[in-house]
Amino acid sequence: MKLVILQKDKLSDIPRNNFLLDFFCNYSFVMSGLFLKYFWVAAVFSVLLAPALSSPLLAQEPIRCAPCTPEKLQECPAVAPECEEVLREPGCGCCLACALKKGDFCGIHTAHCGSGLRCTPRPGDTRPLHSLTRGQAICTEISEAQRSQAAQSPDQGEADAEPRNSAATPDQSATIYLPGHNKPFDPKAVADAQESMKAKFNVIRKKVMEPGPCHAELQIALEKIAKSQQRPGDRLSKFYLPNCDKHGYYKAKQCESSLEGQRGRCWCVSYWNGKRILGSSDIAPDVECQQELTH
Repeated sequence: MKLVILQKDKLSDIPRNNFLLDFFCNYSFVMSGLFLKYFWVAAVFSVLLAPALSSPLLAQEPIRCAPCTPEKLQECPAVAPECEEVLREPGCGCCLACALKKGDFCGIHTAHCGSGLRCTPRPGDTRPLHSLTRGQAICTEISEAQRSQAAQSPDQGEADAEPRNSAATPDQSATIYLPGHNKPFDPKAVADAQESMKAKFNVIRKKVMEPGPCHAELQIALEKIAKSQQRPGDRLSKFYLPNCDKHGYYKAKQCESSLEGQRGRCWCVSYWNGKRILGSSDIAPDVECQQELTH
């Protein structure tokens, strides 16, 4: 459709498209920075999961572009007088721009092609999507067959016949089409996607919340020390706190701590359960365990 309105005060009268936001839809409790990493992963999944559970595809109100305020319109650059056709900027833009001519490069983020033209990848293009996103497609004439198909397509025919402010409801049509898409909405596919997303979220949440064996023992040891400090007369001189790695398992070398300035004894343990290596004896604090050296 050709738009020849150039006055900025009339710009807000031009209807704009509505846009739906598309939401497409890793181990233990760690006392170092790793816990924060998985916390944010879980947070991202919860954000992604929320709109999926609320089924935005059938929402009563679409997400609309922000209104074009007078302040925004004042910031619009002047349109060149030699423009043969003027169209609104793509997306939620508020300004006018010269329509592209036949043979001009175009894409998702460029100005629109003029009347009777369509932005299409070049024939034989092996990466058509790449061309569209990089503005390397070409404005080409629409054939008669394409015009007929466009006139009969559900998203441009039936959808455009309805008021732009109206929202599609499940009982309006047996087949529901999303704006800008020519594939019908499949409730079963959406339900399956929601279940898959919930399963992934639960796995990550379980990995984040479940402590490793070393971290679990460390928590118990800290609680015992705290309780002993609350009993009058108890004087803590030596204690043992498990030495854990970032995955919540035991480091090969474990040492006893002392509050009296003495060097505590050390020994070597199994990575998985923290038990002393069979047949091994205590080692000096400055000696490393053989298992740790081989990792």
